[in-house]
Amino acid sequence: MNQLARISKLYGEAEMKKVGIPRALIYYKFSEMWKTFFKELGAEVVISPETTKKIKADSVVAAPDEDCYSTKLYFGHTMALKNKVDYLFIPRFGGSHKTFVGCPKFIGLAEVLRSLFPDLPEMIMPHYNRAKEGDSKVNFLTKAYKIGLKFTKNPFRIIGAIRKALRVQKDYYRSLIIDEETLHKWERSEILLNDPPFINNYDRQLKIALVGHSYVLNDPYSSMNIRLILQEHGVDLITSEQMPRNLIDKQLSKFDYELYFDYEREILGTIMHFIESKTVDGIIHLMVFSCGPDSIAGEIAARVSKRDPAIPLLQLVFDELTAETGLKTRIEAFIDMLRRSEAEQVIFLSTKVRI
Repeated sequence: MNQLARISKLYGEAEMKKVGIPRALIYYKFSEMWKTFFKELGAEVVISPETTKKIKADSVVAAPDEDCYSTKLYFGHTMALKNKVDYLFIPRFGGSHKTFVGCPKFIGLAEVLRSLFPDLPEMIMPHYNRAKEGDSKVNFLTKAYKIGLKFTKNPFRIIGAIRKALRVQKDYYRSLIIDEETLHKWERSEILLNDPPFINNYDRQLKIALVGHSYVLNDPYSSMNIRLILQEHGVDLITSEQMPRNLIDKQLSKFDYELYFDYEREILGTIMHFIESKTVDGIIHLMVFSCGPDSIAGEIAARVSKRDPAIPLLQLVFDELTAETGLKTRIEAFIDMLRRSEAEQVIFLSTKVRI
């Protein structure tokens, strides 16, 4: 019997439990941390499958009509897990920044699911909000430790799981968010940051900033495979997730007011940087229908673009009725316009893609 097995026996650890995590919303921000934490506790982590037509159909049936498209998809991903796990991990996350917050739907979603579907497995739903509630790092560690007690009474294992999870998350951010030097290399076409674009001999490579929430950018189904479409059209991409945070803060500091929503700052700061620097051919802003914070950022972005329209901005709004054919048509028209346009041409585009 090895040392870990002896310690586990000493603390009377229970059989392996299954923890389900819906592949939606802030999963795309913190998945590496969550998966590492529960695996280190000895749990089996079950992630819902990538979004499919069935998950979308289940989402539309299960979710309230008033919810935004991305929140509706969360319902479908939860339904895909309900009969497969012992626990559902749905944190009530208000935000990790000392001033700015996430969307309110992150905080209330677990309670809504529990009230609408009382037959769901037990939910692990810690609440954390640094800005509003003043939650400190000690609060975070305390809440994580209490979760760990559901899986093991071994304090060393719990502490080790927390430390490793935080380290993995930090490494993930380091690999995702680039620094200014790397950004300038990309702007000079010295490096690629994402999948290589497909280039025809008669086409010139385009550089486009693709901005939006992580749960749209990284979900091929809900974004209609837009990243692949752009890659096939010879587009070299950078996403708002990858942008240096100091440049985002620099752009947002130009306002006389604070944009209160943390992830919208990421989106708007990226748009403002490239409108000012003019180091891309165009910007595509992916928006989610009926998302309040998205609507605020979208309106501000449109006004900023109209004041300095040298870099074309295309705003696409997604919901459960969005048609792939219509999206491809708009993308192809936008790319053709970029290839034909002269540097001084002034163009502003904004469209909502729906059937």
